Amino acid sequence: MTAKYINHNFELKDQGTSNFVESDNFARHRWYYYKEGFSPNLVRSAIESRELTSEHIILDPFNGSGTVTLTAAEQYIPSVGIEVNPFTAFVAKTKTLNTNPKVLSKLFEETYENAILGRKYSQLEKYSTFTELSGKDKWLFNLDVLRSFYGGYSYLENHRSNASKMLRLALINSIMNVSNARKDGKCLRYKSSWKKLKFSKRDFLMEFEKQYRKIKEDIEHTIIKSSPKIYNSDSRSILKKQNLNFDLIVTSPPYLNTFDYTDIYRPELFLGKFISSSEELYKLRLKTVRSHVQAKWKTPKSDYIDSLILKDVYQRLMSNKELLMHPRIPQMVLAYFEDMKGVFYQLSQKANKHAHLWMVVSNSAYANSEIPVDLILADIATKHGWKLREIGVLREIRKRKTKYSPDIDTLRESVIILEKK
Repeated sequence: MTAKYINHNFELKDQGTSNFVESDNFARHRWYYYKEGFSPNLVRSAIESRELTSEHIILDPFNGSGTVTLTAAEQYIPSVGIEVNPFTAFVAKTKTLNTNPKVLSKLFEETYENAILGRKYSQLEKYSTFTELSGKDKWLFNLDVLRSFYGGYSYLENHRSNASKMLRLALINSIMNVSNARKDGKCLRYKSSWKKLKFSKRDFLMEFEKQYRKIKEDIEHTIIKSSPKIYNSDSRSILKKQNLNFDLIVTSPPYLNTFDYTDIYRPELFLGKFISSSEELYKLRLKTVRSHVQAKWKTPKSDYIDSLILKDVYQRLMSNKELLMHPRIPQMVLAYFEDMKGVFYQLSQKANKHAHLWMVVSNSAYANSEIPVDLILADIATKHGWKLREIGVLREIRKRKTKYSPDIDTLRESVIILEKK
């Protein structure tokens, strides 16, 4: 596998299709900002390239917040999404629900009144850095904001309607928008002058009303007529169990960037009661693809590497350990591709003849060397049921320079296009 397979003039290059920014303008997609997502336009391009109809099925084994499943539903194409994170799986499911606008409005008014009254959230008020009662120098939410949130959220817990799920999502979105921290790469970073911002219950309630109006407008104008099947599970295990076949797979696995996505979405997981303890969070980490070093996962096999490119990368990392920010990075790199090998094999077993796989990935940088993730994944895929059609460059991502990789300031982001053998 060499660089000759890379198309630097790919039709979607620099069109903004590999990030979620423009999705904030699309109905339903805008219900929750998911930084790691890609654009619905990339999904539409994949669908058009295969001329799919309602007779076909689309799969996303790393469904995230559900861009693929929602876009397929909008095109009246059946789809299946698999997502290990229970919060983002909830987001994906909720985006494709329908409800009567009058039912939504009535429930919003009742929820809003309960949010005004507020309620103590004893489980979280002193936990970790959730509020000032934790005794820490910094905290995620001001106390009256969290109590207002819980006043509304606890009221909705007694309802099991589609409207209640939409409003639960709106509440979580609203409190995150008035959080003292924001998502920044692999962590939550406190906003500048966050203490001076003094987010209050009033700010939270204004945000909640804003999110409600957005949802109400969208359900009035976009009715979903082809509901997807969305599973909250590890794709590597559920693909073995489900008797389904697919004609197109569009996905983006976790990037090989040491990001622990369960930690990035830790506030939402606790706020929505998708998990209730640090132990449950850790168990969730162990279910994810091994793209980070924040958990003691099973050590990969270093004596069998079925990619010459990966073998070279691994040897370079092992010989330059002094340039690594963490000693386990060489093992993490091997573990990541070991996991992805299993994904490619399982997908090939479920894919129909001539099915296509579009996979959005980004290269990484360790020990002052760029890791050609797209080439390695394509190389592994061709050994496990797929043939490579193209690696289309989507953009060059600006990278912060670090002392570990001072000479690398951009990383290639690509879509690997494969066809079932």
